Amino acid sequence: MRNIPVYKLGRLGVLAPFKFAKNPLHFLHEGFESCGDTFQMRLFREFVVSRDPGFFRHILQQQNRNFKKGSSSKMLRPVLGNGLVTSDGDFWLRQRRLVQPAFHRERLQELFLEMGKLTAAFLDEMEAFRGKDAVDIDAKMMGVTSDIALKTLFGNMTMEDKARIYQQVTRTQKYLVTRVRRPYRVPIMAINGENRRFETDLAFFNKLVFEFIHQRRISGEKPNDLLQLLLDSTDEETGERMNDQQIRDEAITMFAAGHETSATGLSWLLYELAKQPEIVAKIRAESAIFDNVPTFQQLMQMPYTRQVVEEGLRLYPPAWTMTREAIVDQEIEGFGIKSGTSVFLSVFELHRNPNLWKNPLTFDPENFNAENVKDRAKFNYLPFGAGPRICIGQQFAMMEMQLLLAALVKRFSFESDPRHPVGMHPQIVLKSTNGIKLFVR
Repeated sequence: MRNIPVYKLGRLGVLAPFKFAKNPLHFLHEGFESCGDTFQMRLFREFVVSRDPGFFRHILQQQNRNFKKGSSSKMLRPVLGNGLVTSDGDFWLRQRRLVQPAFHRERLQELFLEMGKLTAAFLDEMEAFRGKDAVDIDAKMMGVTSDIALKTLFGNMTMEDKARIYQQVTRTQKYLVTRVRRPYRVPIMAINGENRRFETDLAFFNKLVFEFIHQRRISGEKPNDLLQLLLDSTDEETGERMNDQQIRDEAITMFAAGHETSATGLSWLLYELAKQPEIVAKIRAESAIFDNVPTFQQLMQMPYTRQVVEEGLRLYPPAWTMTREAIVDQEIEGFGIKSGTSVFLSVFELHRNPNLWKNPLTFDPENFNAENVKDRAKFNYLPFGAGPRICIGQQFAMMEMQLLLAALVKRFSFESDPRHPVGMHPQIVLKSTNGIKLFVR
């Protein structure tokens, strides 16, 4: 078996954790440039890092039972509980069976009607920014996708609760990432109030969700939303249903994992399209088939718009990384991986790997025309993961992103603000360093 190349800074590599925390994407890219598509590094503990599609295939599909979720899922457990993102084994499989019907095509078409109404209202709200100062488009996308997520999950919710949830999700993500990337700050967080604020935020969120569940159980009403589907889901083998804690965990997982990934993907997409007038013109040409917001059937007749979304998810994958831990000794692509090894799969670098993509840093929707998709190896492009744990909400997310993109581009033009530089600094999802500001025309 081959030895895995080691990437470290300096003789002892003690600077690596600090360099990684400051700029993870640059640090990993330098590692791949130095060592090839797979290397090992030490960030307070050992990691094997890969952008080799063979690693993704082995870990996510072929030998997925020989791995468990990595440390990143552990840091999410205080918030997501034992939902689909964080659970493992037989419990995960049971929950996956219970939740799967929520995302069948027929159900998605029903939810699309609510999506369309909220999108139409959002377009009217955006009119207030036309011709004015540059707006933080990331904040706007977070707002509309959280509205869609909360509406399709819980039905009606007050504006006050929506605003507080949005603020808390953003704050909680920063808190969790800090604990993982800068463990030396953990003692300080116990003193400066960050721990207490996190616990307060989580208590509010839990109280709100459990109250929704309680009110729905006693009301006798059965509206067409995802919460009701979770309440009604029955295990075909045992006849059991989810208890309130399980419903809470899956509902929060759907919200947290769903809306922010779509919002982040759209923000980067609009940022990129502000520099791509020819691509925008092609989207507008396709959008001639609808007046304000496309119907589900019309959206299915807009293949180029879908290609644009797919290319956006290639260059700016919101789920930019995955981690797994080996539970048995094994060999992957000629490298020996011992039981207990943490494997860091870089989706961001997979999608920009020059060994897999022609002109990998160029935004080109033709990467996803029918001919190129047919010829591409399956594990070269994984914005939603792969294998049994592929994102359960991928069709919901794609539908939402295509809908919002088509409607926004038909009605508005977007221009970058040259006074506001934009950089990438990934947290749990691929966020920008200080927001993405665009002029609305």
